[in-house]
Amino acid sequence: MEDIVDVIEGHRFARSNEVGCHLCGEARKSRKISVLFGLNAMVAECPTCRIAFQTPPPSPEASLAYMNWRWRSPDAYVADRANQMQRALRQMAFVSACVEKPSRLVDFGAGAGAFVRAATDQGWEATGIEQSDSARARAKDFFNVDLLREFDSGRYEVATLWDVVEHLRDPTRILAMIREHLTDDGLVFIETANFENWRRVLKKDAWGLYLFDHQFYFSPSSLKQILRKAGYEGFQQLNRDRELPSLHPGWILQHPLPALRSWLEWAKARLRWPAHGDLRLLVVVAKKAS
Repeated sequence: MEDIVDVIEGHRFARSNEVGCHLCGEARKSRKISVLFGLNAMVAECPTCRIAFQTPPPSPEASLAYMNWRWRSPDAYVADRANQMQRALRQMAFVSACVEKPSRLVDFGAGAGAFVRAATDQGWEATGIEQSDSARARAKDFFNVDLLREFDSGRYEVATLWDVVEHLRDPTRILAMIREHLTDDGLVFIETANFENWRRVLKKDAWGLYLFDHQFYFSPSSLKQILRKAGYEGFQQLNRDRELPSLHPGWILQHPLPALRSWLEWAKARLRWPAHGDLRLLVVVAKKAS
């Protein structure tokens, strides 16, 4: 294996330990994919378990350095307060549709705290947990939210992980740990990229959701398996926002072959994965098993 070194803000972080599939343990060969910010992802796929993962993964030190740098950056995804709040309100709607009245909620991997702010404003007793010092500082600055670094002794009716589970090095262990902080019949909500999506197949290694610190890429099947292993049941997919290829006549006329390829991949994905082949994101809920 060639030496893989990640450079973040001038600091070099070597990758060393290759890992197997998180579900079956099978070793899979990875390929190097160039991603945003001049970095790389080393992505392997396990067709048996319907999951992709990084091997060797970025070191824990590289991941923390990356997240601290990202949450200090002016990039629109992390620095646009209005967009963050818009996402948080959309996510809040999924929770509100499943839980009748506001109660205690913990947002794990809370980022800059937009979701904690949105939940609090809607009457929830909301707590956020975030490892990144930069994110916690931005949460205070943007939304006047104080985030915790780790769990306190409280118990919660709801736990949320919005665009977080793909960053976890051991999602089964972390989800099992979160389960211990839930009340009986507590719910966990997860949003993450959908690996079994027509646009990912079309774009190949240029898919925009291949990112440096995405350790995993889930299908509904693999995410359900991990939740079951972590002690949850009643897996339910919530979002139905279908992503179609462009129907804009001008674009189709100017780019007939890309348009045809897009619609062919969309049709094949719908045949192969009828329930989710045209979903960009997965939003799921599961219940703490008794």
